[in-house]
Amino acid sequence: MSTGNLLVKDSRTNAEYKIPIKRNAVLAADFKKIKGQSASADRADQVEGGLRVHDPGLLNTTVVESAISFSDHETGLLLFRGYSLEEMWNSDFEDMLHLLVWGVYPTTNQRKELSRKLAGYMLDVPETVQRAVQSLPRTTSPLPLLISGLSAYLACMPETIPASTNANLYLGNDENIDRTVIRTVANYAVVFGLVSSHRKGIPFTPASLQNTFYENLFTMAGLVEKSTNRPDPVKLSCFRRFGMLNADHGMALTVFSALVTASSLTDPISCLITAVAAAHGPLHFGATESAQHALREIRTPDNVPAFIEEVKKGKQKLFGYGHRSYKGIDPRVRPIQSILKDLDVSSNSLFKVAQHIEQVASSDDYFSKRGLYPNADFYGNFVFTGM
Repeated sequence: MSTGNLLVKDSRTNAEYKIPIKRNAVLAADFKKIKGQSASADRADQVEGGLRVHDPGLLNTTVVESAISFSDHETGLLLFRGYSLEEMWNSDFEDMLHLLVWGVYPTTNQRKELSRKLAGYMLDVPETVQRAVQSLPRTTSPLPLLISGLSAYLACMPETIPASTNANLYLGNDENIDRTVIRTVANYAVVFGLVSSHRKGIPFTPASLQNTFYENLFTMAGLVEKSTNRPDPVKLSCFRRFGMLNADHGMALTVFSALVTASSLTDPISCLITAVAAAHGPLHFGATESAQHALREIRTPDNVPAFIEEVKKGKQKLFGYGHRSYKGIDPRVRPIQSILKDLDVSSNSLFKVAQHIEQVASSDDYFSKRGLYPNADFYGNFVFTGM
């Protein structure tokens, strides 16, 4: 039972309080009624707001109620709006987007209409956006390029910024919200394509109204076969499934960052810029690249045992291992490994290192006692290198 009451007795005053429990959570604001003696010598007890909940890093604090996704490592369960991963495994990006944003799986006509709208916005690329990306060094990290492209898009659409036009631009206006959400997703795909083609030193190829979202994404990014000028079907399928696994994963760092920005009632692109900027760090979203760097330093499977000993002594950090939400195997790991099998990365020397790390760590009490297992970032980087 997830509802009831938490009975609290304050030993400072002997006062008793009843705190409601709803959905296995208590409201932090309900603790404000618990107050210390006003005559206390400790100023912290004299705060009018009452007892505060101190939770550095939000390790055990909920900030929203969401019906978007649910995951459980103990059963390997991953749900999107109630749909299991197995049920969604053959779905397109448009299906997932419609399900997560509007709460229902789309009909064939709804999927086609959404795909058409996305492609239409992808074709509308201001010259300023292209220049913003292509004027920067090709050798830099992708993230500054992404932020530059998104900022340029925002500069070209001042009418989408509430502070510049109408403070209530998105409040209660579902049509406005839907249009802006779709356009933001399309804008991000274009910037992704511009960044990828710029870093490769190849011309940018515009989207097509006849393509699906991922087909356009691959085409704009230059991820096409020379013989057909089309995306490789296997790689497209692998990326589609990998994107599905990462479509939503609760209160991740980038999500929290975006929500904080959204609380100011600003536009979606500004929220997206905040989320991308949060990915600069080596933890959370940035752990994918950090894991790749760590594997390069280890070099060969023979060096793994010594590296693991360094990790246990606190002299090295094993990126992509352990997860704040799981004390078991991340439910996304095994599906990612099935994707890597389709990409045939078995000959990749760093992949062999990663496999040996899991083999050594899984038989070591240091990791099992601490609930440390590979997460999606540990193997996820091989999806990108495999393509």
